[in-house]
Amino acid sequence: MIINFHPKELPSKKGLAIIAELNKANNHKIYHSTDKSADEWKAIILGDEQIILIAPVFWWAAGYEFDKWIQNVLTYGFAYRYSEAGTPEGMLKGRAFEFHLTHGTPEAQAGALRDNMRARIEKGIFGFCDAKVSVTFYDLQ
Repeated sequence: MIINFHPKELPSKKGLAIIAELNKANNHKIYHSTDKSADEWKAIILGDEQIILIAPVFWWAAGYEFDKWIQNVLTYGFAYRYSEAGTPEGMLKGRAFEFHLTHGTPEAQAGALRDNMRARIEKGIFGFCDAKVSVTFYDLQ
């Protein structure tokens, strides 16, 4: 399953090209992040279907649609909780995600952008939930 976080009102040519490449065998269903409710996404995450995320980078983050999805789907009690001692415990038990990000940042700044985002995505979001994620960046050149 491919979940697209690019804005619907402004389709991304690079995003669509990456989706086409990832789905060249036509074996993935393609959805926009707004096509399902938070509860539907949670049910999918609990399943065993491969989940591929694709999002644009805006202002050194994965864009509004992705942040909104994370806040609505990877919620307390579903994706993480706190122990009685107050320490966070991830609840996704190694669930795997692929994350593909498009950006147009000039290479002089792109290294820092990639490092910052990789840490936030791998450790700050998916790692916090005890999930695994592979991250791939695509520039627009």
